[in-house]
Amino acid sequence: MRNLIYSVFFLALVGAASAQTYTNIQDRTDGDSCSTCAGSGGTGTKAAYWIKQNVSSPSLSGQAAQLFLGGSTPYSDALWNWRIASDSSKMRHYVYDVDYYVTNATAVQGLEFNITSYDHGRGYTYGFTCSVKSGGVWKISVPDDSTSSMAEMHWTSTGIACPTPPAYKWNHVNFEAERTSSGMIHYISLTVNGSKHYINKTVYARSAPSSWNGLTTHVQLNGDSKQTDYSVWIDRYTVTVDGSSSTSSPTPTTCSTPSSTGINVCSPGSTSSSTVAVKAMAKLSSAVYRFELWADGVKKATIRDSGTMSTSISLSKGTHKLEFVAYNSSGSSRTTKTISTTVQ
Repeated sequence: MRNLIYSVFFLALVGAASAQTYTNIQDRTDGDSCSTCAGSGGTGTKAAYWIKQNVSSPSLSGQAAQLFLGGSTPYSDALWNWRIASDSSKMRHYVYDVDYYVTNATAVQGLEFNITSYDHGRGYTYGFTCSVKSGGVWKISVPDDSTSSMAEMHWTSTGIACPTPPAYKWNHVNFEAERTSSGMIHYISLTVNGSKHYINKTVYARSAPSSWNGLTTHVQLNGDSKQTDYSVWIDRYTVTVDGSSSTSSPTPTTCSTPSSTGINVCSPGSTSSSTVAVKAMAKLSSAVYRFELWADGVKKATIRDSGTMSTSISLSKGTHKLEFVAYNSSGSSRTTKTISTTVQ
């Protein structure tokens, strides 16, 4: 596997047990980068690489970062890594979100998107790679067993297609994962350009040096057989831990629980204002572990251990697709409902 490095830079997490969102990570100046560490077993070949921050065009926020990969040695890689928290021991739920833009798309061998939580000798790696030229599928990072080291990690296919990315347009990648109560890694979902795929795969965490603690995240560019030069611009790079949208909800007085497995959406209707009132009830064959609301492929709310959702979200004018998803703790039972609402 092509692996990450453990950066020496950090931002202290205040109130680690509560939800925390780290935004515009691409702007941070306390990151690290490397080339040889990005190769198999952390001992790859050296590439030419650099980062340029505060790029206004192309950009969505006005402050994108340009990542460049080149050189002369085939299949050389580079990664850019940020340590965003010094203590991740109480973190359990993770959402990774980034927009990226590429011009020379045919040069892309693969792209990697990663979060890793280190906690007292364990490495909880939540990693996805778009293996454009080695299978054309999305793959997840998996250790052989619970004693595997970083060098013994490997990629396994999700079966989700990942062809050459569209050039000269912004692409959006979002994934969600969690650490289970038994210390395993649970890959929940992957959303690419608004298309959501449920992974629902549980794998081992790996071993790590006991002195390594905290939360890191990275983006990696992989070189092809000709090591063709290319750049990727990243923007609105965000990591959310412990589900920042998670809230407890009172039971809506005007919304009833379905009589059988399903979701009853009482609000919004076909039209709504910019502040959208949401009332919904979910029922499964067993207890609801998480109840989510997605708007146009972006998660807006998560309710834990309850099938009751009563909240509000902000949406721009126009028609939006809202997807409600409820599932139990094992993932063996899940139900969804999709509606459209037009903000006037």
